[in-house]
Amino acid sequence: MYKKILVPYDKSEPAKNALGAALDLAAGVPGAQITVLSVVDWHDFNAETFKIASRMSGVMGDTMDMDVISEVENEAIKADMDAIADNIAPLVGDAEGIGIAVVNGSPHDSITAYADEGGYDCIVMGHRGLGAVRGMLGSVCYSVLHKTNVPVLIVK
Repeated sequence: MYKKILVPYDKSEPAKNALGAALDLAAGVPGAQITVLSVVDWHDFNAETFKIASRMSGVMGDTMDMDVISEVENEAIKADMDAIADNIAPLVGDAEGIGIAVVNGSPHDSITAYADEGGYDCIVMGHRGLGAVRGMLGSVCYSVLHKTNVPVLIVK
């Protein structure tokens, strides 16, 4: 019986199937929580390339305004969360205990770290996502499966 389930989600059909499986696992479990995790690989706003491009475009002056950078990142997170919420709405219906999280980084490392740090009981993920192009299992799925100690349910 799993009470805290993480579902990496990239809007692909396997990810939608994984969310359906997670909903089935959580059905009838009092207090069950499902977190739909979107992993994005944004540019590092502190990278020198970003700083130079910002100055050249006139977006920022000679000094980096960390509040502006934080605001841009927060807007990107909100936009991604809204897009995920719209995308999963038909799948989750009126189910309770559904949360959405967005993190920046490489998918396999971010999923593994989020699951481990968040105390999740299970990771439910699609066998291939939008970015998977190699192997029987997508490279992200394969990596998560081998890097985490959390049980992983792989859904086709």
